[in-house]
Amino acid sequence: MRKIFITIALFAVLGTLAVSCQKENIIDDTCVVAENGTVFTVSYSVDGATHHITLIGEDAWHDFLNRMFALAEEGHEVSFRNEDRASRVLSSKDVVTYTTTNHDDAYAWADKMSDEGYTVTIRFDKETGIYTCNAIK
Repeated sequence: MRKIFITIALFAVLGTLAVSCQKENIIDDTCVVAENGTVFTVSYSVDGATHHITLIGEDAWHDFLNRMFALAEEGHEVSFRNEDRASRVLSSKDVVTYTTTNHDDAYAWADKMSDEGYTVTIRFDKETGIYTCNAIK
């Protein structure tokens, strides 16, 4: 009986030592989600009240533009500037004016000019249906 007890105790000690010498498998189950999207930092004003917003992704940018045009069509004067595209260098004022009755043309022009670093102002005349868009750099 004593030989069996010593044998079992010896195997238990050796088994513990063998386990402690094994390489530990570390499983790093970290889940990382990365969004591939453009970030827009926008300064905008509605009837002179200035606001700032950060938009993530092209969809958010187009939703913002749609909202600005909806406000202009309600009779508000809106202006916006993509701060990430705007130049910080002081230069002579470059002013471009665009008038149209086509909503899609005005939208595309405002998107393009904002992407080029201009501050875009939109006014809509309900009586004539004309969009007057100004871009200032």
